[in-house]
Amino acid sequence: MEAAKEIFLISQDESINWKITKQLVEQDYTINTSHNVDEGLGKVYETPPSLIILHERLLKGKGLRLLKSFKKDTLFSHIPVVLLVSPDWEKQVINWDSYPVEDYLTTSFKGEELTNRISLCVNRFNRALDPNPLTRLPGNTSILREIQRALDLGQKTAICYLDIDNFKAFNDKYGFARGDEALRMTARILSNSVKDYKSEEVFVGHVGGDDFVFMVPADHMDESCKKIIAGFDAIIPSLYDEDDRKKGSIISKDRAGKKQTFPLMSISIAVVVNDATSLKHYGEVSQIASQIKKEVKKKTKSNYMTDRRKKK
Repeated sequence: MEAAKEIFLISQDESINWKITKQLVEQDYTINTSHNVDEGLGKVYETPPSLIILHERLLKGKGLRLLKSFKKDTLFSHIPVVLLVSPDWEKQVINWDSYPVEDYLTTSFKGEELTNRISLCVNRFNRALDPNPLTRLPGNTSILREIQRALDLGQKTAICYLDIDNFKAFNDKYGFARGDEALRMTARILSNSVKDYKSEEVFVGHVGGDDFVFMVPADHMDESCKKIIAGFDAIIPSLYDEDDRKKGSIISKDRAGKKQTFPLMSISIAVVVNDATSLKHYGEVSQIASQIKKEVKKKTKSNYMTDRRKKK
């Protein structure tokens, strides 16, 4: 899949906004804008973009504090930020430790320079963090790294594998566009459900397709799973046509190509708690999760199941 090309621009300078938007739209980027950091980052939390362009003029006091807080949040810290600065500002000796950004661009840029710098920055972070192109959540490399980090640190973490039940049937009947919206909606539900916990103790990743991983403090595992299930079950039915929603099922084809009746989508969550066994490697976590997933998927409707084995 081609990497997503959504850019969020935070600037009060309308002439600059117009210039950037015109140039990037011609290169098939989608541009969303905001005039202040608080509002802009709030929208980014709802729908993460590929990259943020932020005018340096807005990074005074509260604006800079908000950006620093955003970049400390492990759910969103992977999103690159490009600082837009004046040519005179560039001539100064800059203390880059004060600015949690990945690159900068002067307001005197030429069209080709803007396109090349933005493309390079997005591609560099795609290579480093392998974000899923649809949901912008970290992908497999980041997932494995975060799980191993939690194991190495001995954190009491709940590592949760989420699978959407009956997604293929939904995707086959309604098409890829609505299927993609179901995946994006699931990603938003996950991110919003865990964002209130300490940022260094949470993580959300997208393995691919209808498989996700999220990590939360072990003490908040039950609360998180229940919140995610409630959010999913409340929102996902809105993606179905009214007749199917009322029936609570759809007619679609199974993997053998035969027409079958399928319930509305639900989720199965397999949870491995890091303090339950002496886990040392992410492969052990994956193996245990696979066993739990087989059991939880036997249940009807959305459910979660936890590895309850005692520490050896």
